[in-house]
Order: sequence, then C-alpha cells, then structure tokens
Amino acid sequence: MIERARRRLVLPFLLPTLCIYSLLIFAPLALTLAYSFTNWQGHTLARPFFGLGNYRLLLMDPQVRTAFAHTVVFAAAGGFVVFGPALFFSWALSCSIRFKSVFRYLLIAPLVLSVVVVGLLWKLLYNPVFGPFDVALRAIGLDAWALPWLGDSRTALAAVILATAWHQLGMWVLLLSAGLERIPNELGEAARMDGASEWQVYRHVTLPLLWGVLRLLFVLWIILSLQVFAQVWVMVPHGGAAGAAEVMATLIYKRAFASHQWGLACALATALMLVILVTSLVMERLTRRDTVEY
Repeated sequence: MIERARRRLVLPFLLPTLCIYSLLIFAPLALTLAYSFTNWQGHTLARPFFGLGNYRLLLMDPQVRTAFAHTVVFAAAGGFVVFGPALFFSWALSCSIRFKSVFRYLLIAPLVLSVVVVGLLWKLLYNPVFGPFDVALRAIGLDAWALPWLGDSRTALAAVILATAWHQLGMWVLLLSAGLERIPNELGEAARMDGASEWQVYRHVTLPLLWGVLRLLFVLWIILSLQVFAQVWVMVPHGGAAGAAEVMATLIYKRAFASHQWGLACALATALMLVILVTSLVMERLTRRDTVEY
C-alpha cells in the first residue's frame, strides 16, 4: 500500500519539471528540426518548405567541413590536454602532501570566472605587443617564437584549446577526486604490502576502479566540447583569420544572425545534435568494460 501511494505521488512531483523541460528543451528541439526543412530567412513569418535542400547545401559547403574538422580537433586535443593533468592532479591531491588546500584552491579558482572573463584575460596574455608570453620569449632571445597567437591561422585554435583547458581543469579534477574518494584505501595498501610500486598501484588498482567515472567524464567532455561556442567567439571573433578557429557552433551563429539563413542554421544545429548523440553512444560503447566491485 505504501509503495502504491509513493508511485501515485511521483507524477504530481515530476509534472512541473516535465512541463518546464518540455517548454525549454523539447519544444525548441522540435522547432529547430521543423525549420531545418524550410528556407526561413529569420526576419519574416514566411517559411517556405525547402525539403532536404539545406542538408544538401551542408554537404557541399567547404566552410561546414572546415568547421566540423576544427570541432573534432578541439574535442580530441582538448581531451588530451584536460584529462592528462586532471588525472595527475586528482591523484596528487589524494595523497598526503603539504599545502594541499592551497593547490586545490589554485586549481578550482578559475571555475568562478565566467567564460567571457577568461577569454578576455587570455586575449591579453596572448597579445603580441605587451602580452607576457611574447614579452618573455623576446626577453630570452626567442623572437621568432613570439607570434600573434590568436591572429595566426597555425596557432589560433591551439591557443583557444589551451585557455579552455586552463579554465575547465578544476572541474575535472573535482570530479575525478570524488571518484578517487570512493576507492577504499585498503586496496592500495594491500598492493603496496605485496611489493607494488606507486605507479603499479595506480595502474592496476586505482585506474580500473576509477574507470566507471572516467567513462562518464569522457562522454560529458564530448558533449560539451562538440558544442563549444563562447570560448571561441570571445577569443577569436568570427572564427579568426581565414576561419582558423571556426567551429560548428560559431558557424551556426553566423549563418543565423549574420547571413540570416535561419533554415540552414537550423539544419546545421540538427546535424550537430545528431553528431553529438552518435559520438556519445559510440564513445560509451567503446569504453564499456566489466564493472569492478569493491
């Protein structure tokens, strides 16, 4: 009887959230999909049906291919830049070290800054005239390495990836540290008593037990990185020189608000949503392993 009463209470509690979620998430998704089959220009109520024309244009547009390639590079390279240090720092903070609270603060502090503030801060750091990076390179005689980082097509995307990794690192360290806290200390101590080194303990005990958390974080990073927008737009407006840092989200914005091709922008957004969905499912399947009980 009690369980039946609880089940009756589920719907009234979930209904307000479901209504809000449907209004803010499901309805825009449905409208985006519907508008992707039209030739809507955004400034009129006329939405002539265009069929699959927008999707055919996407396949033939070289800017779309370039933006998609940059998005994939951002996701892959950014993942390496973020997860490597995050694994190290989360492990270091789980050990008994001096000034642990100071190091934790230094890692987490960038999270309180907004994306706009971080973008403007790193634009100053990358400034080719008075930015500290180029000033330091000139001071040690490496003038050839002093580049306009955000203005050079060879380095613009890498510069944005580095700034994003600095901003996001603390979040991934926190999530990995939470996963490490769940692992019993007795398992590592038993391995050390059997003669295992610290690296062997981490490689054969800690990482397998942490794999469930890592799988979830990998998928979360894919979802976030494939739709990156604010970091790129603030640091390299309009994609930079020759579209050197153009990603899918910035291209969608430009097609909608600059070119007034709202139907095409909706088709781009729909295609990006499908790419994120498929990539997340594939990533989840590829990283699936047997669950380790502890």
